This record gives sequence, structure tokens and C-alpha cells, in this order.
Amino acid sequence: MQKSAVFLALVGALIGIGIILSFYGSQIITEGLISVEDNLRAGDSLEISADLDPSISKNGVIVVQIMNFKQGTIVASIFDPFGIQILSKLVDRDSFQNQFEIDSKGTYRLLIKNLGDEDSQIIGVIGNMPDSTKLSIGKTGFYVLIAGLIGIVGLGIYAVKNRRKRIS
Repeated sequence: MQKSAVFLALVGALIGIGIILSFYGSQIITEGLISVEDNLRAGDSLEISADLDPSISKNGVIVVQIMNFKQGTIVASIFDPFGIQILSKLVDRDSFQNQFEIDSKGTYRLLIKNLGDEDSQIIGVIGNMPDSTKLSIGKTGFYVLIAGLIGIVGLGIYAVKNRRKRIS
């Protein structure tokens, strides 16, 4: 019984650490991103601006999430600080992500247009692409959490086998 208590404490610690790392990783990944949620009417557009700096990251990222997705109705465009369009994409799925190169420091704009004939609930995000260390914290938390969950299964199997030995 002593072994299973120690194993249970270890598994509980792994799950706790995994949850904390996953939460913390999510927080630091999204801290520099500008996010706006809006109900975009048919024919309207949504503009989101962010001050981006190539010294922080050479790449920027945009994310467009659509709650009631319809194919071919939403277009996302990015404009650099000089007003030049550097990217324009038709959003082809309900959660769309794309990267772009940041050439100069300044205000970049994400313009989301609803070309459809129905309103759409939209979340738009723009910012510097998080560096790999920030991304690795979230991934590490996920893997530690999975290890803890596998440990719970192992503990269950151990408890069942141990119980069978005591019965026989």
C-alpha cells in the first residue's frame, strides 16, 4: 500500500505541474498579441492595429476564428506601416492562422472583411510571432500532463493486480 501512495502523490504532482505549465505557457504566448472579438455584419469590415517590431521577432502572426463559418465569405488582409498590402487571403476554415514577415518597425493593420450575406462572429488576432522558448513551455506542460494521465492508468492497473493477489 505504501508504494501506491507514493505513486499516487507522484502522479498528482505531474498532473498539477502539467496544468500549471500549460496555463502559464498559454499566458506568455498570448501576452503580446492584440485580440478583438466582434459580430461582423454582412459587407462590413473589422480593423485591428498592432505595433510590431522586427527586433522582437522577424515574423508576425494573424489568427482569424469564425464562429459560424461559411466558405468564401471572409477575407483577411495585412497592411504594413506604410499602408502597403503585404498579404491578402480568403479564410478557408473556421480557425485560420498565417505568418508574415515584419520588415520595419511600426503599426501593422489586420483588415477582416465579411463578403457574405450573413453576420459572422469573428475573433481577430495580430502580433509578433512568439519565440520558440515560449512555445516550448506550453508543449512541455502538455507532455507532463499526458505523463500524469498515463500514470493514473498505470496506477489503476497496479491497484487491480494488487487486489487480485490479495483475494487469491
